[in-house]
Amino acid sequence: MISQQTLALVGGLLLTLAAVPAWAQTALPGGFEITLLPGYAYEPKQGFDSVVGVIEKKGGLKINFEMGNVPPPGAPVFGGSLVNQALRVRENDRQWLKETTIGGRQIFVAHGKNDHLVVTSTTAKEGINFHTEAKTPADIAEVLLMTLSFREGKGK
Repeated sequence: MISQQTLALVGGLLLTLAAVPAWAQTALPGGFEITLLPGYAYEPKQGFDSVVGVIEKKGGLKINFEMGNVPPPGAPVFGGSLVNQALRVRENDRQWLKETTIGGRQIFVAHGKNDHLVVTSTTAKEGINFHTEAKTPADIAEVLLMTLSFREGKGK
């Protein structure tokens, strides 16, 4: 159960962020984009069979991600195929799991008992897994504000 103090902190963070000017979109490979909070930067990494990268703030959170194709139901999973990592967090190892649909994307968020936060965002064809250690409600709010902005770019 979320405490009143946690709700107040997250609500205060959202009100504070609402007063900040809009941030620029950051382009990601494959024609996607994400809105990063001030101080965060995207760094591409070399993946073997999928697109990988890091979103990081100096002295702040480090969010790793991997993107890949979602195989059709029942189809074999090959290297580079996206596996929904939020759903893979075992029930005994998580504090909670939530899912919803936003802008045509299925969103799954799992917070582990070890404070590991996984956000998976998928369509029928592609998806992305974000991973980080989120120890405070403010950490969770920052991760959600950025990862929930992930979408196809305007030029795609």
